[in-house]
Amino acid sequence: MSKIAVIGGGIAGSAAAVELARAGNQVTIIEKENKLGGNLKDYGCKAVDVCTKCNLCLVDDLFSETTESAGIEILYQTRVNDFKRNPGSYSLGIEREGRFQRIDGLDYIVLATGFTRWSDLETGTPEVSQDKRIIWASELEGLMKKRKDHLETEDPLALGYKPESVVFIQCNGSRSIQEKARYCSRVCCGYSYRMARVLKYFFPEIKITIFFMDLQEGGYLQDISFTNLEEAGINYLNCKPVRVEGKDDGLRIIYEDQRKGAVEELLTQLLVLSEGIHPNQDNEHWSMLFNLQLDDHGFLSSIEDELKTGIFLAGTIKGPKDIAATISDGRNVAYKIINQQKLQPAVR
Repeated sequence: MSKIAVIGGGIAGSAAAVELARAGNQVTIIEKENKLGGNLKDYGCKAVDVCTKCNLCLVDDLFSETTESAGIEILYQTRVNDFKRNPGSYSLGIEREGRFQRIDGLDYIVLATGFTRWSDLETGTPEVSQDKRIIWASELEGLMKKRKDHLETEDPLALGYKPESVVFIQCNGSRSIQEKARYCSRVCCGYSYRMARVLKYFFPEIKITIFFMDLQEGGYLQDISFTNLEEAGINYLNCKPVRVEGKDDGLRIIYEDQRKGAVEELLTQLLVLSEGIHPNQDNEHWSMLFNLQLDDHGFLSSIEDELKTGIFLAGTIKGPKDIAATISDGRNVAYKIINQQKLQPAVR
């Protein structure tokens, strides 16, 4: 049995902790918030008449097992501010409830502190204003979490009105040098499609348009085609709007129609901005504390073999991933440690 610290109580950290505890290890999760879940704790199910495989049901079971496991101790509202290599083990300095203390005798450390949403970093993109008709995808997620599943209600998503049209803008916070994110966040296409399906389910007559740069068909969306999207009543435009203007009768989306080679405008009552996955602002702190590498975008990678150092990275701290891939990565990290334990004791 090994003593293992998992820093971060999101889905990657919890997935790793559960597998490690099942194997008989003593696991301590160090979570800076007052509950598990990370960015996903405010996300809502996107099932309609059928499951759209958003994987949130997997997350509920995961967190239940994490909190109920006898082999897992969870330290909430706790931060790591020091790390020491001792002969044969590691030691972490933590701050909890205004007091400093140490966790000694650690054999392995799993770092899984996740990502930062674009809306938590930036409010100055051209599309964003104080207009309440413009919302972030995370705000719509929150409405879906609280939604009323019965159609007899006039306002199942608590929008305050019944929208006749909605526009989604993809790649907001991704695929941009200006936004310091030249990469694709991988998850926005799938989740916007699922959210659009929910809106279409509750408001069958609603007109839905999604602006995109290119359609990512990863994960559970391998079968998506433009034919299927059109059948679902979703209009896709392959461009990014030039600007957004707030008017009394709605929001005017100004864009260049590449098929016509002309500037067009679209009127909508609700605008949803996608949120790219950005590196956690603590990543530089972790890189210095644990001798890790920051890539060009700010995500972390190991300089040395993790099996040699005993410091493992899990989940979106390494780069964008969807829910299923993040859970899988957390479990894979646990399996690496378990397999090493079978070969040799942890000696650093």
